[in-house]
Amino acid sequence: MTPRASTAQARLLVSPEAHFAFARNPAIASSATLAFATTILLAACGDTSTSNGAATGLTGPDATLTAVTEDVFTIGALDGEDWETFGDVRAVWFDADGALHVFDADARRFVVVGPSGEFVRTVGQPGEGPGEIGNAMSATLFPDGRLAVFEFGLPGTFELFGPDGTWIEAVTVDITKGLPGQELVPMSDGRLLTAGAGRMRLAGRGSDPEDDEADEPAEDRRPLDLFSLDGNDPETLYQAWDLPPAGEGEAASLEDSEGRRRMSLQMARTRAFEPGLHFGVLSDGRVAVADSIGWRVKLVASDGSVVGSIERPIDPVQVTASIEEDERARRAAELEEGGGPRIRFVGPGGGGDIGPALRETMMRGLEQMIFADEIPVIADLAVDLEDRIWITRSGPLGQDDGPTDIATPDGDYVGTLPADGLRVPDAFGPGGLMAYMESDELGVQTVRVVRLVSLER
Repeated sequence: MTPRASTAQARLLVSPEAHFAFARNPAIASSATLAFATTILLAACGDTSTSNGAATGLTGPDATLTAVTEDVFTIGALDGEDWETFGDVRAVWFDADGALHVFDADARRFVVVGPSGEFVRTVGQPGEGPGEIGNAMSATLFPDGRLAVFEFGLPGTFELFGPDGTWIEAVTVDITKGLPGQELVPMSDGRLLTAGAGRMRLAGRGSDPEDDEADEPAEDRRPLDLFSLDGNDPETLYQAWDLPPAGEGEAASLEDSEGRRRMSLQMARTRAFEPGLHFGVLSDGRVAVADSIGWRVKLVASDGSVVGSIERPIDPVQVTASIEEDERARRAAELEEGGGPRIRFVGPGGGGDIGPALRETMMRGLEQMIFADEIPVIADLAVDLEDRIWITRSGPLGQDDGPTDIATPDGDYVGTLPADGLRVPDAFGPGGLMAYMESDELGVQTVRVVRLVSLER
């Protein structure tokens, strides 16, 4: 199942001198883990906006596709060379030559291997200086081969590396103006598209609450933001729909050795089956966006206008009492097994891991968890190098992935991969290359690369 970010909302209030280290358990890819390991403010998303472009309907039953693939290589080992013993593989990408770039957030570096899996180099190293990676939240690969990693801190920074792995520069980000989300996608103008993770509030800075509220999106919207690498503040490309706020839940806090509270994380009330915000960039600069409860993909132009959409008449599953019970049990089991976030606070007066307190708070929150009325149809979306849009549907209980529909932006229906067939990869590459981040029962992480030979009906 593809890990997806939870839609819980958290507000973090800290002293200006504080900083954090984020990590997640590689053996448990839970939605709660991803949400709090990579965001500070996170809101739900959905879709009720009106398209100004034409809607193209994909009617008729599923036309089953058979994917023909061939194995290329697999990297990652429990006991191997230093470069292939991964700690927390957060993202992977292919460059134009088919080389694979692996971002290991735990080792705080990128690993580059050639098209046949041969080791090429590592980029970056742990630390706080130029060319070093500390509190990495997200990263991406540009089409020209540059690598960028966003470092959470006061201030935040984008660390940029050249195609040969040399460090170029650090670009400062004012996190009170906006935080990038976990996924960063380069646009043709060099800016980075991301599902914005909100803004950091700093204690003692005396900001004007009215100004803060004016800059926040409406409660029924979640932004897709554009971050530039010239130091300018982020801009919002598109406001995706959001469910109404679930209300405020309990707070988790961390105290120092003298019993003083050093950090407080305010959580929203837990809500299950909120629609995700999924997006991918097409070669012509348009963005495919899915934020619906139903099966609908909108096409957003570079000016933020919706210029078209493609739809399928697939109804969402109604949430029943039995489904609610199963979902509560699943989340409780994940938390009991050590799932959930690991967020380490470091600042004056000491620090520590707020993860245990947060997991305890999340467990209590399951008792008051509320549910959306329906399970969203779309669970994942990606765009391949041929501009085909891959849309994974939710499984019947919302816990597993269902079949994957493939369509073009013009509304041509390619077909549907069955739920037990080929799934959406974590990265598409040239010549049909596809990469999958995986882990075994021992938590050993690997990256498996295959080549898509054909899709046949």
